Amino acid sequence: MLENDISALSDRDSVNLDELEADIWRREHRLSTLRAAGRFTASGQGLILLLAVTLSAATGISAASKTTKPIASLVGNSLAPSTLLLGSHR
Repeated sequence: MLENDISALSDRDSVNLDELEADIWRREHRLSTLRAAGRFTASGQGLILLLAVTLSAATGISAASKTTKPIASLVGNSLAPSTLLLGSHR
């Protein structure tokens, strides 16, 4: 890439390097702005993911605490598949 830039500069009729330093600083500023935006976006995505996991866990814990035992377990083992297959249920 650098070789292409140098050859493009040398192929021009008149080489004007007066604006070179200003162009370099402008490019560096643009690159640092893009890097900062990328860090900000990644931080925001991480925060949203943390919030989603936390809310999901809280919802799961809340739902699990409100459930009751299934009715079949209150009856006892008389409805277990092994007793139903043997015909020993009443």
